[in-house]
Amino acid sequence: MENQYKLNTLRHWYLADYEWKGEKVLLVWGQFYNRPGFYEGMNGHTSIVQSIKINQEEKEYEIQTKNNLYHCSFDSCFFERQDDSPYKLPEYETIKAEYYKPVNTEGVSTNDMILVVADYNDYYFESLIYQNPDGSKGKYSGYPHIGMFTDTFLINGDREPYEYDEESEYIDIRYYVDEGSFEFYSLDTGERNLWIENRGDSTLYIYGCGSEIKLEPGKRVLALKKKYSSV
Repeated sequence: MENQYKLNTLRHWYLADYEWKGEKVLLVWGQFYNRPGFYEGMNGHTSIVQSIKINQEEKEYEIQTKNNLYHCSFDSCFFERQDDSPYKLPEYETIKAEYYKPVNTEGVSTNDMILVVADYNDYYFESLIYQNPDGSKGKYSGYPHIGMFTDTFLINGDREPYEYDEESEYIDIRYYVDEGSFEFYSLDTGERNLWIENRGDSTLYIYGCGSEIKLEPGKRVLALKKKYSSV
Protein backbone atom coordinates (compact mmCIF):
# COMPACT_ATOMS: atom_id res chain seq x y z
CA MET A 1 0.00 0.00 0.00
CA GLU A 2 1.38 3.40 -0.97
CA ASN A 3 2.33 5.65 1.93
CA GLN A 4 -0.12 8.55 2.19
CA TYR A 5 2.55 10.91 3.56
CA LYS A 6 5.35 12.73 1.82
CA LEU A 7 8.91 11.68 2.58
CA ASN A 8 9.89 12.98 6.04
CA THR A 9 6.48 14.13 7.23
CA LEU A 10 5.95 15.30 10.81
CA ARG A 11 2.52 15.32 12.46
CA HIS A 12 1.42 16.78 15.80
CA TRP A 13 4.62 18.74 15.64
CA TYR A 14 5.93 21.85 17.37
CA LEU A 15 9.14 23.85 17.33
CA ALA A 16 11.01 24.33 20.59
CA ASP A 17 14.43 25.31 21.82
CA TYR A 18 16.87 22.86 23.33
CA GLU A 19 20.16 23.36 25.12
CA TRP A 20 23.02 21.69 23.28
CA LYS A 21 26.68 22.21 24.19
CA GLY A 22 25.76 25.28 26.22
CA GLU A 23 23.76 26.93 23.44
CA LYS A 24 20.06 27.18 22.62
CA VAL A 25 19.17 25.43 19.38
CA LEU A 26 15.84 24.75 17.66
CA LEU A 27 14.43 21.26 17.14
CA VAL A 28 11.09 20.04 15.83
CA TRP A 29 9.27 17.53 18.01
CA GLY A 30 6.47 15.33 16.72
CA GLN A 31 5.48 12.05 15.09
CA PHE A 32 7.53 10.83 12.12
CA TYR A 33 5.89 9.37 9.03
CA ASN A 34 7.57 8.01 5.88
CA ARG A 35 10.95 8.64 7.48
CA PRO A 36 13.61 6.02 6.62
CA GLY A 37 14.79 4.18 9.71
CA PHE A 38 11.77 5.21 11.80
CA TYR A 39 8.56 3.27 12.34
CA GLU A 40 5.31 5.03 11.37
CA GLY A 41 4.08 7.39 14.09
CA MET A 42 7.31 7.26 16.07
CA ASN A 43 7.62 10.12 18.57
CA GLY A 44 10.88 12.03 18.56
CA HIS A 45 12.68 15.16 17.45
CA THR A 46 14.73 16.29 14.48
CA SER A 47 18.30 17.46 14.43
CA ILE A 48 19.04 21.20 14.61
CA VAL A 49 16.76 23.36 12.48
CA GLN A 50 18.56 25.44 9.86
CA SER A 51 15.71 27.18 8.03
CA ILE A 52 11.91 27.46 7.94
CA LYS A 53 9.79 28.30 4.91
CA ILE A 54 6.05 28.54 4.37
CA ASN A 55 4.51 26.68 1.44
CA GLN A 56 1.03 28.16 1.14
CA GLU A 57 0.14 26.00 -1.84
CA GLU A 58 0.78 22.80 0.15
CA LYS A 59 -0.46 24.41 3.40
CA GLU A 60 2.65 23.44 5.29
CA TYR A 61 5.90 24.61 6.82
CA GLU A 62 9.02 23.22 5.17
CA ILE A 63 11.64 22.87 7.87
CA GLN A 64 15.21 22.15 6.83
CA THR A 65 17.74 20.44 9.08
CA LYS A 66 21.29 19.51 8.10
CA ASN A 67 20.28 16.30 6.32
CA ASN A 68 16.51 16.39 5.79
CA LEU A 69 13.63 18.57 4.66
CA TYR A 70 10.57 17.98 6.85
CA HIS A 71 6.97 18.60 5.79
CA CYS A 72 4.90 20.01 8.65
CA SER A 73 1.28 20.68 7.72
CA PHE A 74 -0.56 23.62 9.23
CA ASP A 75 -3.47 21.50 10.42
CA SER A 76 -1.29 19.02 12.33
CA CYS A 77 0.64 21.60 14.36
CA PHE A 78 0.46 20.91 18.10
CA PHE A 79 -0.71 24.44 18.81
CA GLU A 80 -0.89 24.11 22.61
CA ARG A 81 2.78 23.12 22.75
CA GLN A 82 3.78 25.69 20.15
CA ASP A 83 2.14 28.41 22.24
CA ASP A 84 4.53 27.52 25.07
CA SER A 85 7.59 27.80 22.84
CA PRO A 86 9.59 31.04 22.98
CA TYR A 87 10.12 30.76 19.22
CA LYS A 88 7.28 32.03 17.06
CA LEU A 89 6.80 30.51 13.63
CA PRO A 90 6.33 32.85 10.65
CA GLU A 91 2.69 33.91 10.27
CA TYR A 92 1.87 31.70 13.23
CA GLU A 93 -1.07 33.65 14.64
CA THR A 94 -2.79 33.83 11.25
CA ILE A 95 -2.33 30.11 10.67
CA LYS A 96 -3.45 29.24 14.19
CA ALA A 97 -6.61 31.31 13.79
CA GLU A 98 -7.57 29.23 10.75
CA TYR A 99 -6.44 25.74 11.75
CA TYR A 100 -6.54 25.44 15.53
CA LYS A 101 -9.45 23.34 16.80
CA PRO A 102 -9.72 23.49 20.58
CA VAL A 103 -11.49 20.87 22.66
CA ASN A 104 -15.23 21.50 22.59
CA THR A 105 -16.30 22.38 26.15
CA GLU A 106 -19.87 23.41 25.37
CA GLY A 107 -22.16 22.13 28.10
CA VAL A 108 -19.31 21.18 30.43
CA SER A 109 -20.27 22.20 33.97
CA THR A 110 -18.68 22.00 37.41
CA ASN A 111 -19.99 18.41 37.48
CA ASP A 112 -17.70 17.35 34.64
CA MET A 113 -14.06 16.96 33.72
CA ILE A 114 -12.49 15.98 30.41
CA LEU A 115 -9.29 13.96 30.23
CA VAL A 116 -7.77 14.63 26.80
CA VAL A 117 -5.48 11.89 25.51
CA ALA A 118 -3.65 11.17 22.25
CA ASP A 119 -1.14 8.70 20.87
CA TYR A 120 1.25 11.51 19.94
CA ASN A 121 1.80 12.42 23.60
CA ASP A 122 4.17 10.63 25.92
CA TYR A 123 2.00 8.58 28.29
CA TYR A 124 -0.98 9.65 26.13
CA PHE A 125 -1.75 12.63 28.39
CA GLU A 126 -2.56 15.98 26.79
CA SER A 127 -4.67 17.94 29.28
CA LEU A 128 -7.31 17.85 32.00
CA ILE A 129 -10.22 20.26 31.65
CA TYR A 130 -12.48 21.05 34.60
CA GLN A 131 -13.96 23.91 36.60
CA ASN A 132 -13.67 24.72 40.27
CA PRO A 133 -16.92 25.02 42.26
CA ASP A 134 -16.81 28.81 41.76
CA GLY A 135 -16.65 28.36 37.97
CA SER A 136 -12.98 29.27 37.61
CA LYS A 137 -10.67 27.18 35.45
CA GLY A 138 -9.24 24.19 37.26
CA LYS A 139 -5.49 23.69 37.37
CA TYR A 140 -3.53 20.47 37.60
CA SER A 141 -0.09 18.90 37.51
CA GLY A 142 0.66 15.83 35.42
CA TYR A 143 3.87 13.85 35.52
CA PRO A 144 5.19 10.34 34.86
CA HIS A 145 6.55 7.86 37.36
CA ILE A 146 9.13 5.56 35.81
CA GLY A 147 8.78 2.11 37.35
CA MET A 148 10.99 -0.95 37.28
CA PHE A 149 8.40 -3.02 35.42
CA THR A 150 5.90 -0.51 34.07
CA ASP A 151 5.52 3.26 33.85
CA THR A 152 2.60 5.16 35.33
CA PHE A 153 1.22 8.67 34.89
CA LEU A 154 -0.10 10.79 37.77
CA ILE A 155 -2.50 13.75 37.60
CA ASN A 156 -3.33 15.88 40.64
CA GLY A 157 -5.49 18.94 41.19
CA ASP A 158 -3.94 22.26 42.14
CA ARG A 159 -4.52 21.86 45.88
CA GLU A 160 -3.40 19.45 48.57
CA PRO A 161 -6.00 17.17 50.17
CA TYR A 162 -6.12 19.20 53.40
CA GLU A 163 -7.02 22.37 51.46
CA TYR A 164 -10.41 21.00 50.35
CA ASP A 165 -13.62 21.39 52.34
CA GLU A 166 -14.46 17.77 51.60
CA GLU A 167 -11.94 14.97 51.09
CA SER A 168 -14.05 13.72 48.16
CA GLU A 169 -13.23 16.94 46.22
CA TYR A 170 -9.59 15.94 45.85
CA ILE A 171 -8.40 15.07 42.33
CA ASP A 172 -6.01 12.14 42.09
CA ILE A 173 -5.91 10.22 38.79
CA ARG A 174 -3.28 7.57 38.10
CA TYR A 175 -2.90 5.00 35.36
CA TYR A 176 -0.56 2.32 34.07
CA VAL A 177 0.76 2.85 30.55
CA ASP A 178 0.96 0.12 27.93
CA GLU A 179 1.27 -0.03 24.15
CA GLY A 180 -1.99 1.33 22.75
CA SER A 181 -3.74 1.31 26.11
CA PHE A 182 -3.75 2.51 29.69
CA GLU A 183 -5.39 1.32 32.92
CA PHE A 184 -6.51 3.44 35.87
CA TYR A 185 -5.51 2.31 39.35
CA SER A 186 -6.63 5.50 41.11
CA LEU A 187 -9.59 7.51 39.90
CA ASP A 188 -10.56 10.30 42.30
CA THR A 189 -12.22 12.96 40.16
CA GLY A 190 -13.43 15.27 42.90
CA GLU A 191 -16.91 13.76 42.53
CA ARG A 192 -17.03 14.87 38.88
CA ASN A 193 -18.07 12.87 35.86
CA LEU A 194 -15.04 11.79 33.86
CA TRP A 195 -15.14 12.18 30.10
CA ILE A 196 -12.19 10.97 28.03
CA GLU A 197 -11.51 12.40 24.57
CA ASN A 198 -9.09 10.91 22.04
CA ARG A 199 -7.39 13.64 19.97
CA GLY A 200 -4.90 11.29 18.37
CA ASP A 201 -4.74 9.24 15.19
CA SER A 202 -5.13 5.73 16.60
CA THR A 203 -7.61 3.85 18.78
CA LEU A 204 -6.81 3.62 22.49
CA TYR A 205 -8.06 0.93 24.87
CA ILE A 206 -8.88 2.07 28.40
CA TYR A 207 -9.30 -0.09 31.49
CA GLY A 208 -10.00 0.44 35.17
CA CYS A 209 -13.34 2.26 35.07
CA GLY A 210 -15.73 -0.64 34.56
CA SER A 211 -15.82 -2.44 31.23
CA GLU A 212 -13.16 -2.06 28.54
CA ILE A 213 -13.42 1.17 26.55
CA LYS A 214 -12.41 1.23 22.90
CA LEU A 215 -11.88 4.93 22.21
CA GLU A 216 -11.51 5.74 18.54
CA PRO A 217 -9.80 8.90 17.21
CA GLY A 218 -11.91 12.04 17.53
CA LYS A 219 -14.37 10.44 19.94
CA ARG A 220 -15.35 11.29 23.52
CA VAL A 221 -16.83 8.85 26.03
CA LEU A 222 -18.31 9.10 29.52
CA ALA A 223 -15.96 6.81 31.43
CA LEU A 224 -17.15 7.48 34.97
CA LYS A 225 -20.51 8.95 35.98
CA LYS A 226 -20.84 10.69 39.33
CA LYS A 227 -23.44 13.40 38.78
CA TYR A 228 -25.93 14.72 36.24
CA SER A 229 -24.25 16.01 33.09
CA SER A 230 -25.62 18.07 30.23
CA VAL A 231 -22.69 17.32 27.90
